[in-house]
Parts: sequence; C-alpha cells; structure tokens
Amino acid sequence: MPTKLGKYTLVRTLGSGAYSKVKLAQDSETGLFYAIKIMKGVEEDRNRKMIENVISEVQTMSQFKKEEHPYIVNLIEYDKEGIVEKANGDKRQAFYIVLELAQGGELFDFVASTGAFSEPVARYYFR
Repeated sequence: MPTKLGKYTLVRTLGSGAYSKVKLAQDSETGLFYAIKIMKGVEEDRNRKMIENVISEVQTMSQFKKEEHPYIVNLIEYDKEGIVEKANGDKRQAFYIVLELAQGGELFDFVASTGAFSEPVARYYFR
C-alpha cells in the first residue's frame, strides 16, 4: 500500500526545506496531480510560530484567483490535522497545503542553469 494523506497518494518527494517537504501527490478521486507541502514538526510547541506563519500564508493565498493572477500557483486546500498513513501501517498527524502543480520546475534551478536574466526576460517572468 502506498503512503496516503487523506484522499491523496504520495508519489515522490519534489523538494524539501527546513520547515517542510513537498511531495508529488495524486488525488484518488479525480486522478489529478498536485504538490503537497507537508510541514515538519508541527506537533512540537517550538514550531507554533511557524504554524502561525503558514496559516497567514494560506489566508493570503486563498484571496488570489487564477483568472485574476495567471502566474500564481493556486491553493487547492489545506488541513491542520491530516493523517499520513505509511505503507507499513504507521500513522502520524500532518499539517499540509495542497497546491496546483507547477510543471516547469523550480525557478531557482532555471536561473542556476541559464544565468542572470536580461531585463526583458525578467520583466516577462516577474510582471
């Protein structure tokens, strides 16, 4: 049995940082793929400030609509009390954010491989 998080099957890790890990996930109801940002260590009291920051981020993201801002990644849903079920039967609580999957990869990787943007190119990406 693959690792599950609610109705999502976690396929593979896309990236990770100090406070979260981003997984490629498939919605078992629709078959669509999403990026799920899973917060690390949310059960620990020392991370309460991080949780407050993420909730603030979610509230801000929920105010934007793709049709008004075509270059943003849409927030699909979030849950502060999700359950990750691993293949071995282990379960743990997870705070996660489901985001539209950006197929083009990370902007950092693009800049690292192509070098600095010219002004017209930068204007195209950051307008």
